[in-house]
Order: sequence, then C-alpha cells, then structure tokens
Amino acid sequence: MSKEAKGKKKVVKIDTYETLKALYNSGKVKPSLNKIIAAIEKDSENIDLILLACKCLERTKDIDKLSFYAEASIKLDSKNAKGYYYKGVALQNTKGKEQEALKNFNEALTLDPDNTIYLKSKASTHFALYTDYHLPLKFAEKHRVKTEESLLKVVELIEQKENPDYIELLTIADVFILLSKGIRAKKYYLKAVMAYNAADEAEQDKNIYKDLTKAQNACQKLLDKIIED
Repeated sequence: MSKEAKGKKKVVKIDTYETLKALYNSGKVKPSLNKIIAAIEKDSENIDLILLACKCLERTKDIDKLSFYAEASIKLDSKNAKGYYYKGVALQNTKGKEQEALKNFNEALTLDPDNTIYLKSKASTHFALYTDYHLPLKFAEKHRVKTEESLLKVVELIEQKENPDYIELLTIADVFILLSKGIRAKKYYLKAVMAYNAADEAEQDKNIYKDLTKAQNACQKLLDKIIED
C-alpha cells in the first residue's frame, strides 16, 4: 500500500470517529450507537470507536453489550482506564457483582487516580453495598466509610481546580446531593449550566445537559420540600 493510500485510510478513520462522536453529543444516542457498531464491524481494533460504543451503552443500559465492548477495549489496551470503568459500570448494574465492580473501578483509578467520575461510581457502589440489608452490620459500616471517603475526595479534587468544566461541576453537585447538602448542590448545578453554555460547541454533550437540567430540577424540588416541611 502506498503512503498516500495509508494517509487516506487514516483520515477516514478519524473522520468516522469525530462524526459519530458529534452525532452522539447531539443527543441522538441510539442512532449513533447503530452507526458506531457498524463502524466497529469494519474496524474491530479501533479502541476509540469501542469506547464510544461503551459510552452509548452506558446510557441505553444494555448491560450485556456494555460488558462485551468494555472487555474488548481492555484486551486492546489494558492500560486504558476507561475500559475498566465501563466494565465496572456493567458489573455495578448486575445484582451480586458489586465487589467485582469495585475491583474494576479500583483498577481504573490506579490508572487514572484523580478521575472524579470513577470516584463517584466507586462511591455509589459502596453505598449500594452499605444499604444492602443482607450484609452484616460490620461490613456495611466499612462500605459507608468508603462511600464517604470517595465522595469527599471528589469534592476536594474539583474544588481545588481554578476552572472546572461543566461535567466536573455536575459531578460535584451530584456528590453534594448524596452528602445531603442541597444548597451547595444547587449552587454547583447553576455553575454547571453556565459552564456548559460557555463551552465550545464541539465540547457540548447534550446528553449530559439533559442530566444536568433533570438533576437541577430534582434538587430544587427537594429544597422546596424541605422548606415546606
């Protein structure tokens, strides 16, 4: 194959990924997923496409397919934290697999220790185990402590940033809800909206914006209820 042909092939691969990413960010999750899977069939070792498929499947909650593509990404690159994160998400949503989920979240955090999304997911898994009435009290308490440690680490990491992005601001707002600090959560949801609006259009993920507005409304309802009570 000539250098010119190789160059063309590389450009096509990049263009396919960027186009599909833009389609996903526009909020069209299922249409983009169908196109991504079709692209993977033609380029089965493109880890960017595989991880983009994982991102879609996390939203559609197709756990079996999410697990499959997460495993595929790990096989292609065992040092890529995202594969372990998505594997953890799949296991987190499988009853009785919470401990395995934690192993994968911990592996992801070993590779990317300051990732607040991974920390929040780890915390939610510990919290699920803490609230499992089948678990002996002494083990449940350990998971409560781990939940709090992970949540507070998220707060520490994001609050020390000079200009956190809208995803980080949404993350810390969600964490304050889990910590029963509604007023602080409301403040960060508002900051997240402003940061989203100020972000470059190419960086705006409408799926996350939908999460943001939904969470912001739920937070306000929670605060209104507290005032009424």
